[in-house]
Amino acid sequence: MRRSLVITLLVVSLVLAGAGILMVFSSSAAYAYVKHDGDSTYFLKRHVINLAVALVVGAFCAFVDYHFWERLAWPATAAAIALLAAALVFGVGSYAAPVHRWLKVGSLYLQPSELAKLATVLVLAKYIARRGQLESAYEKWVPLGAVAVMFAAVAVEPDFSMAFLIAVTAFVMLFLGGVKIRYMVGAGALVAPLLGIMISVQKYQVSRLMSYMDPWRYARGRGYQVIQSLIALGSGGILGKGLGASNQKLFYLPQAHTDFVYAILGEEFGFVGAAAVLLAFAVLIIAGFKTAARADDVFGRYLAAGLTTLVGLGAAVNLSVVTGLIPTTGIPLPFISYGGTSLVATFAAVGILISVARRSGVDSGFGYARAEAAPTSLNGTFVDYV
Repeated sequence: MRRSLVITLLVVSLVLAGAGILMVFSSSAAYAYVKHDGDSTYFLKRHVINLAVALVVGAFCAFVDYHFWERLAWPATAAAIALLAAALVFGVGSYAAPVHRWLKVGSLYLQPSELAKLATVLVLAKYIARRGQLESAYEKWVPLGAVAVMFAAVAVEPDFSMAFLIAVTAFVMLFLGGVKIRYMVGAGALVAPLLGIMISVQKYQVSRLMSYMDPWRYARGRGYQVIQSLIALGSGGILGKGLGASNQKLFYLPQAHTDFVYAILGEEFGFVGAAAVLLAFAVLIIAGFKTAARADDVFGRYLAAGLTTLVGLGAAVNLSVVTGLIPTTGIPLPFISYGGTSLVATFAAVGILISVARRSGVDSGFGYARAEAAPTSLNGTFVDYV
């Protein structure tokens, strides 16, 4: 079972990454040719470099014992908070909105919120694993406070989609960890009005919500992108137009190689190709939760559950945006969308999942409690039965 989980996580991740190479090139070639002096491979070359870095990071995470990350939970959290603060002060935004989400280092663009989402999982997994040993109120509340700070910093950028991803992942982990749901509902009741106020004062966010309700009414404005995405998906039919044959990528669908790459995939490979990607993500998520259920200690269980939630929820949000189910937001499709920091963070998550799967039933040598000290369930959820 341990070996099959490792193989499944590895193979599915590499297959999705391979699809990403094809789709980034196909969806960006025309745009790159016009915008970058006839170099149609401009984004492909950068994507391949980003993928190479991501694979190295993922391999490192896979071979290092996952308990190593428990020791780095607080340093990673401190680094994430510092980088988020730097982004708020020195960061740069996007072409479409007045945001401060990236730090520019030479020719590189780094997105601190990607580190923040990983740090959230690390610090909460450590917190849940040691919750029964925490005595002081300081020890009990500081980890939750650190997650709240990261959430708030990401929301202030503003990046509500990533803030949502962090909040839901934290909710899932705390629920699985046995934290009383009334506490989480109370926290949500406090946060929701604040987010509502922040969204209401951001004109571009309000326009996104309006265009979501009726995109055709705003077809020349905020509704334009999702309409072009739906046209791409609908025109693909059952088998698609063929690789490279998309019409929507020819300057109809803006920035098609990033958040809306799935629309081009659906146009070129049709319902069959789009469904195959959904199936691949489903297999990956099931394997991730199986890894969590079979981990030997508490930290490993919640670490795997949190990372699986991050990847799965990120994919679900992106696919919901592309199909018009939720308002347009800036979450890339894991493995497939163009974006270096996101790609590295995704493979880091998969690498750690593989590390947990590889070490089920193996003495780590780190001195942590093994299976006999681990609870037999994750709050009685379906995770116990996958």
